Amino acid sequence: MAQLIPPNNAHRRLAEYPTYAFGYGNTFVVALDSNIANDAVQYEWVKNQIEGLNRNRYVNVVALFHHPVFSSGPHGASKLEPPSAALRSRYMPLFRAHHVKLILSGHDHLFEHWVERYTDGTGRHRIDLVTTAGGGAPLYSYQGEPDLTAYLKSNDAAKVQVEHLVKPGVTPGENPYHYVVVRVDGERIDLDVIGVDWGVSFQPYRSNRVELRDVSR
Repeated sequence: MAQLIPPNNAHRRLAEYPTYAFGYGNTFVVALDSNIANDAVQYEWVKNQIEGLNRNRYVNVVALFHHPVFSSGPHGASKLEPPSAALRSRYMPLFRAHHVKLILSGHDHLFEHWVERYTDGTGRHRIDLVTTAGGGAPLYSYQGEPDLTAYLKSNDAAKVQVEHLVKPGVTPGENPYHYVVVRVDGERIDLDVIGVDWGVSFQPYRSNRVELRDVSR
């Protein structure tokens, strides 16, 4: 991963920020600092990076950042932390406009998977939002569903719907340490969720693999 991060002053690196992007095969990855999700300079840089892509070359776009957009863990549920609120209002419309396929985040030490579906002039689409933060810090657990009423209402024009595909367990013991392997095959993306230590049998999808697409597509 370190070899993929552009050096300072590179075209794919925002100067004086931890924000960067890179292309790998047919997939473009942009990593931003969600602690400053309201920062206008960072937003414009990310926007320009995505808008300037050759989508015939980069058919998949993936975004990485620390805070989850939606969470049912201790940093979510009845809370809406400022970084998550900024990601919802500022970045999610951008990601929908450019058909970002996958968002990977952390912050809550558990695994959960959300799917946002929306409609634009080209049809119905989905963004998969995966929180994967089981790398070794103390584990968290499910705290409740976030209230998405205002979010859905504000995005009614895009017919946004949000599905909580995988919920974390209610005790830390149901949320094992894990890591995620992302596989790309053309336009198809799938995930393997690999539990470790006492969580080797972790199967959040009744298996440990899922393809990020709707069956009808």
